[in-house]
Amino acid sequence: MEKSTIKVNMLGGFSIRRDEGERAISDKNSRSRKVLTLLEYLLAFRMRDIPQNELIELLWPEDGAGEPANTLKTLIYRARAVLDGLGPGAGKALIVFRRGTYGWNNSFETWIDAEVFERLCRRASAAEGAEKLELLLEALSLYGGDYLPRSGTELWAVPLVTYYHSLYINAVHEAVELLRDGQRYDEVIDVCQKAISVDPFDEQLHLCMIQTLISCGMQQRAMEHYTRVTELYLDKFGINPSPELTALYKDIVKAIKSTELNLNIIRDELRESESAPGAFFCEYAFFKDIYRLKARAIVRSGGSVQIALMTVMDAAGRRLNQRQRATAMQRLQEVVRMSLRSSDIFCRYSVSQYLIMLPSASLEDSDKVLRRLSTSFRKAFPHMNVLLHYSSLPMEPGLSPPLSLARGEEEAQ
Repeated sequence: MEKSTIKVNMLGGFSIRRDEGERAISDKNSRSRKVLTLLEYLLAFRMRDIPQNELIELLWPEDGAGEPANTLKTLIYRARAVLDGLGPGAGKALIVFRRGTYGWNNSFETWIDAEVFERLCRRASAAEGAEKLELLLEALSLYGGDYLPRSGTELWAVPLVTYYHSLYINAVHEAVELLRDGQRYDEVIDVCQKAISVDPFDEQLHLCMIQTLISCGMQQRAMEHYTRVTELYLDKFGINPSPELTALYKDIVKAIKSTELNLNIIRDELRESESAPGAFFCEYAFFKDIYRLKARAIVRSGGSVQIALMTVMDAAGRRLNQRQRATAMQRLQEVVRMSLRSSDIFCRYSVSQYLIMLPSASLEDSDKVLRRLSTSFRKAFPHMNVLLHYSSLPMEPGLSPPLSLARGEEEAQ
């Protein structure tokens, strides 16, 4: 034991091992949550001796231990027995008792990924140029995930989780900026992908990811990522894309429309990749363009086009909670798509609404369609406590859609 280094991982999971390749003590193979909590706490605060009362309050906050001092001794014994898996006598050597306190024995060399990560971030903040980037990338390589994920919601762990997460995100933003300056776009994408898996709600990461994909000529991937992000924000927070994301969407569309002289290639690109049945689903930005085109066309043709709005509510007519709304909207999208004609068009208008365009339909036709959609939804999902509210209006020839006020009101609620 004296010549060994104890390796501890706390980022993305908890484990202790002595040598590479040896079986680790970890939160994946240990059955006792309290033993693991004790070990995590001793290591998280290994630079101080921890009073018995502090450990008792941590482990049995609601007076669950009949004789707390003896119960703690029993748990210490069990924790030492677990550490004996590192080598004979390791438990007693690593957990020491001094004058009514317990602590980790720092006379043994202990390598902890979170501590090394923090030191690298501090060194990077004082460095510049290539050295700074090298230190940042080394730090990021250590971050396997947030600090002690299985204990992350415990009161004692929350400040540490927040601290290391903040260090990580700041390091990611700095590294990405330096990588982009050096036009190392593949590495930017790799760093962003990993960071997004850690923090999927950091919009700056998504913006950077989409911008980089556009710069690399990967417009299709950029569009797919944009779609995932907008759906994530709508379903999780009930908010529409930010102006920055919307601007990037337009950049993607412009990039896709690059110069091409071969009309056969353009026609192939315009063709749908799959023969998808049902109505055509598109982004609201495209829906507006199609609306305006149809409005111009009926000035000359005299045809009739109806627009309809479907809103999901609970059975009492109130707004659904986030989880219910996300499920209802996903299911309603499929019902609308499969129940309408291939010439019909619809888009997600807000967090709880779909906007539908019905070409060559009268107001009476649209009412029948909407009632049919409502009936189909109830039959397909009879146990959903959801009310569908719908309304329709004829398209006004040659005018912009009278939708701005309604959309603003929905987002403001």
